[in-house]
Amino acid sequence: MQPLDTTPPPPPPPPSGETRRRVIVFADLAESVRLMQRHEADAIERWRHFAAQVRGLLLPAHAGRMVRMAGDGLLMEFAQSPSAVAAALALHEAIGRTNRDHDAADAMLLRIGIHVADVVFDEFEVYGAGVNLAARLSAMAQPGQTIVSATARDALTDGLHADVEDLGLRYVKHLDEPVRAFRVARPGALLQHGARLPLPPADDLQPAVAVVPFVTLPADPQHDALGHAMADEVIAALSRHAGLRVLSRTSTAALRDQMPDLPRLHQMLGASFLLTGRCYVNGARVRLNVELCELPGGQVLWAGSANADVDALFAGQDELVPHVVANVGRQVLARALSRVRGLPMDTLPSYTLYLGATGLMNSLVPSDFERAKVALDHLVERHPRQASPYAMLARWHVFRSVQGWANDRAVASAAAQEQSRRALDLDPTHAVALCAEGTARMNFHDDVEGARRCYLAALQSDPQEAYTWAALSAVHSVCGEHEAACAAAARALALSPLDPCRFVFEAYAAVAALGARQHDAAVTHAQASLRHHALHAPSHRLLVGSLWMAGRHADARAATQNYLHSHPDARVGTAWRRSTQAQQVWGGEFAEALHCAGVPL
Repeated sequence: MQPLDTTPPPPPPPPSGETRRRVIVFADLAESVRLMQRHEADAIERWRHFAAQVRGLLLPAHAGRMVRMAGDGLLMEFAQSPSAVAAALALHEAIGRTNRDHDAADAMLLRIGIHVADVVFDEFEVYGAGVNLAARLSAMAQPGQTIVSATARDALTDGLHADVEDLGLRYVKHLDEPVRAFRVARPGALLQHGARLPLPPADDLQPAVAVVPFVTLPADPQHDALGHAMADEVIAALSRHAGLRVLSRTSTAALRDQMPDLPRLHQMLGASFLLTGRCYVNGARVRLNVELCELPGGQVLWAGSANADVDALFAGQDELVPHVVANVGRQVLARALSRVRGLPMDTLPSYTLYLGATGLMNSLVPSDFERAKVALDHLVERHPRQASPYAMLARWHVFRSVQGWANDRAVASAAAQEQSRRALDLDPTHAVALCAEGTARMNFHDDVEGARRCYLAALQSDPQEAYTWAALSAVHSVCGEHEAACAAAARALALSPLDPCRFVFEAYAAVAALGARQHDAAVTHAQASLRHHALHAPSHRLLVGSLWMAGRHADARAATQNYLHSHPDARVGTAWRRSTQAQQVWGGEFAEALHCAGVPL
């Protein structure tokens, strides 16, 4: 005799047009585009088989109903939150079983969102804001996670139905107000009750570079030590590059003599780029040939060579290490830019989106600048608990206003401060977010002392944040602290020899010099900024004004023509004529100089 089946039948769909309170579950296949690009036929077959299991076995076992399957998403509805959560956890386990015979790169993982709301039914669909919120909660989840709303959490007993972690208020796309979000997992799976899980590692937003100790020729124990020492010098210099994460030499030393295949190396190290080299020693001279490749495919991005004097190299007086580091940084950024410009955002790793967005924003080409925001928005959806993407969005809004692309300064101000405060809600000590908040206060509200407090807090958190030193120099200028302004601007430049934002730091140095009435120095810094970036509107204005105030009127008029050629709609603008900051630093002279040099009012 067969045992009785006590599983409750799935609920029938309500009559068309009826509104009912239901638990909506949205499950999304993480990184589906990338999976399809790797092995399309296999990914489709696995997903279809999984969906059939969900519909035929898993949902009936938890009294749930499949509303629809749309591409890489499943929309389901339940009568009770505990059943919905149990089904969600079973979904994660079921899809995990499909990964047993596949590499980690081909693993399928779900992101699931659950919300309770009144929804409207018809024969094939459910409608309402609650459906959209369930989808937004799934986008907030990391692969393999389930996020529920407060209404879904209210019916759960922590430790019985699931372990529940309160994530606090979280912003979701297209909603003005934040929502309360909770992470749920199998009982016992989370940390002790009351302990918060750490934020996702910031490393995910930085590409990892592995430097293998360099092979030395001719082979000799003394030369062998030189290869390790030179690699250490490169690692130390690369570790100071703000956009990179560098693995320690202890992680790579064993690879010099026995290098595994590149996919295996990628899996072992978790690195995105590999730097290898050979040292040819001849007395006190050495020639280093290096090669940078991308993992796991092994595509060579850059190969170069340089000669050095050994004693000068380790005394820090040789350009070999800065040459290698500069090229590695440029090539990694160029690779990120090319991929962000040319590939769908969903296929790109987080570090590519972050680096690429930074590069696109710094390009100040309008089309690139707008795509930078798209990339940052993708990062916010992918890493809703990471402060860095919100902080960069705040900086994006400030840049947009400074370039003259924001039609409404009040709207730009609100947007910048909203993003910086979202970042600071997540991490109150985040240096970039504190700096962005200070810059918004300074640029939009003439809140000089508020900006100063933000900048000093940022530098306490990260004394090496060059952008903050540059911004602080503007506060010193406004307050008549001209010596301190020039020192802070010089500190920013010293910290940023390879920074793609160097053109901004040169502009701040021009402001500091101009406030100190060092007109020739201001001209030099403004020209240096435009050499780094010819589209930076503030640097054009600084050059025109500095030349005029230095008495070089013909040069100022010529610089005005260059400014108007690259920015046909340029104006002196009310911001420059009425700004409290500008009045305090220049007493109206600067705006008058721009007007006299030919910049339209």
